[in-house]
Amino acid sequence: MTTFTLLIVALGILGTIAAAIGTIRFVRDPRRISAYAYSIVGLGAALMSLGLVLYLEADSPHLLITTAVVAGGVLVLGNLIGYPGLIAFLIWAGVTTVRRESRTLANMLSLIAGIGLLFLPTTLALFEPADVARDDLTYHLQYGIHLGLFLLVTYIACCFGVFIVASVAYRFRKLHTGAAAIIVLGSGLINGKVPPLLADRLQRGMKAQQHDVGHPVIITSGGQGANEPRPEGAAMRDYLIDQGVDPERVIAEEQSTTTEENLVYSQRLLPENDSPVTVVTSNYHVFRAALLTRALGLRAQVVGAPTVWYYLPGAIIREFVAVMRDHLRIHVIAVVAIIALTMAFTHWIVPALVMPA
Repeated sequence: MTTFTLLIVALGILGTIAAAIGTIRFVRDPRRISAYAYSIVGLGAALMSLGLVLYLEADSPHLLITTAVVAGGVLVLGNLIGYPGLIAFLIWAGVTTVRRESRTLANMLSLIAGIGLLFLPTTLALFEPADVARDDLTYHLQYGIHLGLFLLVTYIACCFGVFIVASVAYRFRKLHTGAAAIIVLGSGLINGKVPPLLADRLQRGMKAQQHDVGHPVIITSGGQGANEPRPEGAAMRDYLIDQGVDPERVIAEEQSTTTEENLVYSQRLLPENDSPVTVVTSNYHVFRAALLTRALGLRAQVVGAPTVWYYLPGAIIREFVAVMRDHLRIHVIAVVAIIALTMAFTHWIVPALVMPA
């Protein structure tokens, strides 16, 4: 083997180790986003290494070439069909959400994302450097800004991909029974009544209670907002009682104003702080709630209630932004590294691109 091949093999070994670490972390506790990041990056590196080794060492690389052609075809179709389709769907979902719900920033995220993706290629093209390289400040700035924006967009896209994979994978894990309580997270009242989205959460909580062998109580968690005539927890408790749930098996938590407070104040109502619980929220909110339960030291699993289709894109984007904010230090370091890499690469590569006079 050549030195280059050995380096590729080493990359594959490191990728396999990273994927194994991610898998072990997932098995121990699927509420760790690092588990999914390790698994995805490690598996990708291992597969890329295997493909390159086969291409370099195999006498007949037809299988690899065929795979590359198929992958290239999928990529082309994704750009020609998938990207425009995603833009159209986001804009359609955003307009529908605004028309059926309300004109808040949260409800407009899908529309904003769709418009942003629509103009992203044009924005990148504005900073694309000229075909003929020049070793002057203007060209250096153009090249650096274009490269930096490309790397930043790629980084955000990769983070979003990890978030989506993690969110989907977490929902397909095996559920456990024997919870001491079912904690249903509040989401706001309308004219003092339980709206459909919150009713779906409560219905999911009732189902979780009925199927749990531990005979858990239901804790309805939510305080009183500025525009609400009564606490969410009280309205949610009344809803469950009207649905036939035993009043002695429903406890209202009426002080919380955020998801974190939902969990903290509900934990105080448990028989013991480390009692196992099942947390119920909407399906788009499941993974972020799971991350929060781990950060708070709760022995918890999180399950989700269904959400209308048009509301999902904006809600998922909102959850992604919130998870990015919760891990802000890591992303700041990554952005600083991207800026440093861009500056170093621009300083090194631009002079090499300049044709001699």
